[in-house]
Amino acid sequence: MKPHTMTLLALLARAATIGAQGPNPVNLWLVDLHWTGARLSVGTPVKLTHDDGINSQPAFTPDGRAIVFSAARDTGSAARSDIYRIDLRTRREVRVTNTPENENSPTVNARGEYLAIRWQPATLFKEFGLWRYAADGTPMAGVLRGPDTTGYYTPLTHGDYALTRPKAKSFTLGIFDATSGVIADVDSGIPALPAQRIPGARALSYVRIDTLGAHHVIRRLDLETRKISNLGPTLVGRTAHVWVPGHGTILMAKGNVLYLRTATDTTWRVAATFATPELRGATAYVVSPKGDKLVLTSPRRPSLATILRDSLEAGHSGADVSAIVMSWRAAGALGDVDVSEGPLSALGDDVRLQKKRAADALAIHMLATMLFPNSYRAFARLGDALRSTGDSSAAIGAYRKALELNPRSTDAERAAAAVLEKKVGPTP
Repeated sequence: MKPHTMTLLALLARAATIGAQGPNPVNLWLVDLHWTGARLSVGTPVKLTHDDGINSQPAFTPDGRAIVFSAARDTGSAARSDIYRIDLRTRREVRVTNTPENENSPTVNARGEYLAIRWQPATLFKEFGLWRYAADGTPMAGVLRGPDTTGYYTPLTHGDYALTRPKAKSFTLGIFDATSGVIADVDSGIPALPAQRIPGARALSYVRIDTLGAHHVIRRLDLETRKISNLGPTLVGRTAHVWVPGHGTILMAKGNVLYLRTATDTTWRVAATFATPELRGATAYVVSPKGDKLVLTSPRRPSLATILRDSLEAGHSGADVSAIVMSWRAAGALGDVDVSEGPLSALGDDVRLQKKRAADALAIHMLATMLFPNSYRAFARLGDALRSTGDSSAAIGAYRKALELNPRSTDAERAAAAVLEKKVGPTP
């Protein structure tokens, strides 16, 4: 087995007894990077945030002395994300914004101002977009002309930006020219992540997604010629990568392992294995300007859906991985894994719709109904999976079970029930 393939069994073997699961916070971790010639030594990860909500999308300040990030610390219907900042010497955290809107993907420019994607759910992509904030967190003005559809961005020179924008079922990479105000799309089929500036070159790297086999490819965009070339494969199933300035090295993380490779190499090598239990779902997100520090993001508990996806991408069948999950559930050994219905059902839909693996998708959706036997959504999706295999009779049975479980107490639930009633058809 390849070193970057972490099996489902290996992860679940370290799990505790399952019980009622609370929130699964996402934390930021700081790691020192030391170079001796071409050899990288990775320090012990230090936890920067402390299980307080979802902390994500970190960026270093231009001097490398602090990081800024988006954090959702509120709960309830008014919950939103704001910009936070941590001084890396003192570890002091401050809240930069406190607005009614959400702020995501923050960065700091040379003037000490903040940039962030400003949005609110009701008017997503219809107002706001990439905005500039004063040093005290006060919103100042939009960066692009009018509301825009930008989800992520990368500051370039002279006010230009690389923009990651949602289009159709995937994201598109575009370049905003500040002089003309025009956005020119250059590639599509990319993940919801900002493009990476390649150190020492007027170029960007980003990932082109392979929807069938998850064998994604890192691409290089020359900003002068707009020529696109392939740099090599990512780790299977992973899309977030970062460059280490001054060393021509790319870092990626998968599970609890950090990997590296050079720009001309196609082989990923292990740089470090993290023993901390809370770093079993690590992502290498950003490296400091000097190349001496790395910030990782990681949920406190690894996602069961991610574990299953990795196992499927390693060649295991849906039936096999579902059987393992159920055996561990029977043994009370799922408590240290985040067992959430939404990501699990989304995985089943992706396997069915994108990867066209009907049998594996059916196994995943059946697993979801066993883990969440009172969920009408799980049974509705099981019905769709059964119908895709040609078993119309069983599909109608799943739809009827979903209708039985649907409380119809909200407009959304009543609308979902109406959709299922059409699929079931008239009662004989």
